[in-house]
Amino acid sequence: MARKPAGPVRYLDLLLRKSQVVRGTAARDILSLKAQEVRGRAWAKDNGYEIRRIFRENLSAYKKGVKRPEFDAAVHALLEGDSDCLRVYDSSRYSRQGAGDVLKILDVPGKRLVFDLDRLDTDIPADRSRIVGKAEDAREYSRVLSEKVRDTKAQQREEGKWLSGAPIGCKVTKKRKLKPGKLWPMIVRIHNEAAEGASNRKIALGLTADGYRSSRGGPVRSNPVGKILRNPVYLGWQVFTVKGHHHLYLNAKGKPVRVFAKGAETIPQETFDKHRRIAAGIDRRKNLPTVEEQEKPVERSPASGLIWCDGGGRDPKKGHTATIHGQSFRCGPLCLGVTTCPDPVTGMRASVERVLAQEWHKKLTTASPLDPVMLAVAEGWVALSQPEESQKESEARGQIKLAEEAVARLDRLNAGGAYTGRDGEETFIKLRRAAVEDVESARKDWEAVAKPIADISVLRDPERCLKLWESGDSHYRGQLLRLAIERVYLKKAPYSGARLKADRLDIVWKKPRGWKPPKPAAGEGSR
Repeated sequence: MARKPAGPVRYLDLLLRKSQVVRGTAARDILSLKAQEVRGRAWAKDNGYEIRRIFRENLSAYKKGVKRPEFDAAVHALLEGDSDCLRVYDSSRYSRQGAGDVLKILDVPGKRLVFDLDRLDTDIPADRSRIVGKAEDAREYSRVLSEKVRDTKAQQREEGKWLSGAPIGCKVTKKRKLKPGKLWPMIVRIHNEAAEGASNRKIALGLTADGYRSSRGGPVRSNPVGKILRNPVYLGWQVFTVKGHHHLYLNAKGKPVRVFAKGAETIPQETFDKHRRIAAGIDRRKNLPTVEEQEKPVERSPASGLIWCDGGGRDPKKGHTATIHGQSFRCGPLCLGVTTCPDPVTGMRASVERVLAQEWHKKLTTASPLDPVMLAVAEGWVALSQPEESQKESEARGQIKLAEEAVARLDRLNAGGAYTGRDGEETFIKLRRAAVEDVESARKDWEAVAKPIADISVLRDPERCLKLWESGDSHYRGQLLRLAIERVYLKKAPYSGARLKADRLDIVWKKPRGWKPPKPAAGEGSR
């Protein structure tokens, strides 16, 4: 913590505050703050102080929950001895939370607090009670003012005046009434499309595709679309907000209050009621699939889940999958209408599937039998072609592991002194012999069902492999691809309309379980 240096120098901090927020202007450039600073510097010079630091605030000091880091830092510096005096232009500019904010300084000897306009100084004993009284007066003034403002706003709300920033698509007139603004066509489009049965997500994607942007400049999201559809203000009525949700305001007679200017266009009540009934499930959306269409199995792509966007990076945790969008594979964020991917890619679905199948076929029919990819294919082929035998082998392998863990547990217990003495040693030998016998028994059971290497001749033969591929449905083809492929990165086309070729698919081939790349021979790495 910085302490003041030894010597006769006395340090002064200035706390400057303007309660009415001035947006778009730096705190040091606000006129009233500059005037306070000039007076503070003159006072420091006349009283033999050196300015240590100036704290500037442009916010309300009465609102509950408001954070005042500058105020807190100024008081902390005074109490900790970093400064000798804290000067404030006016007691009402210091705090309006009551006497508590001044008593923390009054109760500490040697801490000086000066209010210039009030001519109050904590070094003068007679000023102590006046300072406390001023603090309570400021608090009471703010409380009364807050109640007056609340009553005034309530009256204005009853009169149909809009009291805050204009809703999206609207603007506020001089009489505090609402009327359509520049984005009103977007509001009308949202309500009309929702009344026709379009989902919030589909509406948001359409708006983004047509160049509309959110208030922050990003793509239109489905959540704001939903809020617009639920907001009664677009019917022309006054609303109030509870936890971010808009509700219809009713006056003392229980009737809604019109907030739109006379003659201004609003959303028709019929349109609003129609999409609200659809959202509630009372009415059915248009173009929804029939029961027969829903029961019909969906033809999925064999490459679904394998394709990734190369523009999103190669990190599996941060990369982006390429999902099916119409007749194409497209970067996932791009399908959602967002721009989180730095270089999104797209490729025709038919071309991607065709080229990927060709590369898979070429790899399986031309690779060496000792290629790690073919060893991984052999492992997966057993589970795909002989699922029952594969399950039995997996269970037998699990029994071996359990039996081996039992032997290892006995060894740990014995090393820890669990079997001491002659009786303990005999017990350990007996238990370990039984455990080892369980391992041998489990191993024999595994050998009875295990296949040292799968017969993948059907995949190695070009003609038989092609017939196997053509005879399967999309789901089975996807399983065949996954025998050899971990994932595929779709690269961007060199130019618009370029034909998709193998060089645009960066395939990550599978490796067998526990496989590690061989270490280079001595001297080989330096070549």
